[in-house]
Amino acid sequence: ADIIAWLPHGRSWRVLKPKAFEDRVIPLHFRHCRYSSFMRQVNGWGFKRVFQGADLNSYYHELFLRGLPQLCLKMRRPGKQQTQSKAQAANAPTPDFYKISEENPLPEPPAAGYPK
Repeated sequence: ADIIAWLPHGRSWRVLKPKAFEDRVIPLHFRHCRYSSFMRQVNGWGFKRVFQGADLNSYYHELFLRGLPQLCLKMRRPGKQQTQSKAQAANAPTPDFYKISEENPLPEPPAAGYPK
């Protein structure tokens, strides 16, 4: 039933069911209705895609963390000069979110009623 989910460490997220996301989630929160348009927005806000490892095909942003919504207020769209090409992004090292979370854990989500 999960359409989109945080990964266990809470530092990246993944769309699990793109078609259901396009049909049921995007129309509720965005002016457009296409998954490809959503992904263009994700990239435009500076989210980075994970290209390898346990977090493959998830997306992360240093100011988008589970349980810390106030950080989103600091997010800004990077200018064209600040965005990476797909080749640069694919070759960039991915942070080890599991190790980071051991050293700097995020707040624990409440047991009931918290989005995954």
